[in-house]
Amino acid sequence: MAGATKGATQMTSIQYVSRKDGIYYFRRIIRLGEDKPFRLRVSLRTISYRQAKAIAPALAMACEVMRNRLMTTMGRDGLSAAQRAEIFKRQMLRERDRIEAGHAQLQLLDLGGQLPADALSFRLDAGEAVSRDLADNGATGEFLFVRMPDENAPDDDDHPIEIMTWQDFAGSLAADDPNAAVADHLHSLGIDATALNRQMALRVVHQAAVEALREYKRNLENPGAAYPPVPVAGADLPAPSLPACATGGPSHGGTQPPVALQSPWARMTASQAAAAFIDANPRTGGHDGNARKKGSSWTEKTREQFKLPALLLEQVMIGRPLATITDFDLVQLDSCFNSLHGPSFRKSPRQRGMTIQEIVEENAAAVRKGEIAEDEIGLGIGTTNRHWGFLRQLTTWFQRHQPIANLDYSAFIMDDDRDPRSLRDTYSVEEGQALFALPPWTGCASSTRRLMPGETIIHDACYFVPLIAWYTGLRREEICGLQLVDIEQEDGQWHFKVQVNSERRLKTRTSRRLVPFASELGRLRLPEYVEALRAAGETLLFPELAAESGKGTKGDAYYKNHWRKLATRLPFLEPGQAMHSFRHTVTDELKNLSVFEEVRADLVGHAIQSETGGRYSKAARLGPLRAAVDQIPIVTSALTAPPLALLPAGMRMPRRARAPRQT
Repeated sequence: MAGATKGATQMTSIQYVSRKDGIYYFRRIIRLGEDKPFRLRVSLRTISYRQAKAIAPALAMACEVMRNRLMTTMGRDGLSAAQRAEIFKRQMLRERDRIEAGHAQLQLLDLGGQLPADALSFRLDAGEAVSRDLADNGATGEFLFVRMPDENAPDDDDHPIEIMTWQDFAGSLAADDPNAAVADHLHSLGIDATALNRQMALRVVHQAAVEALREYKRNLENPGAAYPPVPVAGADLPAPSLPACATGGPSHGGTQPPVALQSPWARMTASQAAAAFIDANPRTGGHDGNARKKGSSWTEKTREQFKLPALLLEQVMIGRPLATITDFDLVQLDSCFNSLHGPSFRKSPRQRGMTIQEIVEENAAAVRKGEIAEDEIGLGIGTTNRHWGFLRQLTTWFQRHQPIANLDYSAFIMDDDRDPRSLRDTYSVEEGQALFALPPWTGCASSTRRLMPGETIIHDACYFVPLIAWYTGLRREEICGLQLVDIEQEDGQWHFKVQVNSERRLKTRTSRRLVPFASELGRLRLPEYVEALRAAGETLLFPELAAESGKGTKGDAYYKNHWRKLATRLPFLEPGQAMHSFRHTVTDELKNLSVFEEVRADLVGHAIQSETGGRYSKAARLGPLRAAVDQIPIVTSALTAPPLALLPAGMRMPRRARAPRQT
């Protein structure tokens, strides 16, 4: 295999083991029945053939034990989130029809002088209480209801206290047998009717009843919410857009049309409503980010994050107007979120041209083929909470212009009970040393072959960005978007002036700060690099990260052009370890060294939570900050400081966009 292409995966003589870039990997496909394979890939973290040969049989045995254990417990795992959502959907359709039929039935019955509306109200409230109790506690016995006489009624035998069972009047709302409904749902979906599956499905059936009853009560208050908007006969409504007063002021010529004809809100889709929200709110910056001249506003990334859940909701609603939204649409969207592959969702241009339903089907097929592991399916809590938060913000604003159903987001926004400290992946000193032992810092083949060993060291973003991140804790975008005017000297000491500039904004108000150079950055020629760029007429610290089109961030450019390639040479990387982990490393190391909280916060740009620290302390002067950065563990002592070598001028030019692919 000596002639194999660099980076290609090579087969070895060890069963289930392959090698890539000198590192051995254990690979195996585990099948659970006929249609449930999943792929296992584990780095053995060794380049030794002998060690790999010793580890592989033990892993193969562990895989077999795990497979047998899973095979014996598969039947007891209960219903998946997608199955529960499908049962909820089907039961909601049943519940809506039976409540509507029950209401009409009450109007036909002789209720002994009682108004049908009063009888219906009592049955709706009682039905909701029963279903909610059954969903929470299961069947615990007979339900009794006490009907008290009106407090203003005379105290006589004509108005007695009535005690009834739920079964005495449940039939008047055409109630189905929940157990029969469960059997129908499990049978139609091809799900085994195990005891756990039946009980889980029964709980979903009762939850659907609760939601249907609440929805019907809302519809009684607003009958139009139960039906799509009815167009005005003969009216040619304008295409959805903002009213004139929101864009250019009201028109003063002619007669104002009736409100029903003037307002476009009833026909807006979710995406159109999201665009209207952005245009109408100065704090969003408008569609181009320039609506607010002073003060902070949403970044382009935030605007795109706001638009995405609206687009996905529109796809789930199959293009229906946002005015017709119901809780059931949210249930469908949540089911899709639980069926997506987070790491790949909309990452490619191809997927960005697909609907969420098409992507869900594609992911399901990939799981069946073993191309995606089952445990990788489902968006993370942080992502889904952000989507739901934006949708709640959108629909709350939209409701001020157009009546819609009262939506309950509480079932979808989840409490993230994970310990934040466990989510803060850091780098150890040994991992830092391994990173800076790679060719960009020890010598590479050329300016275009940075990860191939050689004699050349180039000073640019590839070289300096990780060094600055390690020795300062600056954010990726704070580093990559630095301008040369953001770097200053005071009493012969260099420091970064982290501030808003024309290249990037700051994440928070506390991000504006001074951060001294650590001594190791000076030894590795960062000040000389700054002076050389100034002499060359540059304005950016890393001009090669700029794009000719002006689109995208410089942090993203660094990540795509350099970090992703470096990450493939770091076998110790775990999910969650990336550029941001440098900040966590800095804060954790300084905390362990008992550096004051106020100094740590001023260094990394965090708000101080305590009353004393947050309100009464002043920003730390450069002296304490410089002492702090010099306490960060030095992991580059083995590196030499060769003469400064900038990228050629032609490679420091803004990057051109790729030519469109020919089809």
